[in-house]
Amino acid sequence: MNEQTNIHSHTTVGKSWNGVRNAIDFSFTFAFRSKEQYLIFKRLWKENYAELSRTIRDRKQQVKSTMRKREYAGKLQRELHELKAQATMQLLMLKAAKQEAQRQYLAAKSNLPT
Repeated sequence: MNEQTNIHSHTTVGKSWNGVRNAIDFSFTFAFRSKEQYLIFKRLWKENYAELSRTIRDRKQQVKSTMRKREYAGKLQRELHELKAQATMQLLMLKAAKQEAQRQYLAAKSNLPT
């Protein structure tokens, strides 16, 4: 696998509305097919999530400072809400990636001669 290829960004994310829960359900299709590729995916995911987390902290600080000045912070609050939703989706992606890696491992293990 080429290190320059970003497996994390090649993950396909599906969204569908769940009327029972009144929430969005996510589905993921991962590009990794081996343990090494999964580890690269996980490293890239961590880098991406760390940057997202920094952005959320910065945006929170901007909202607080804008509101302390008694200025309109609606646009910043909306951006913060969208960033938090993206972070939630990223956490769900990591959970699904772990399950997919485990599934691939067990499938490969069952195909090995004993």
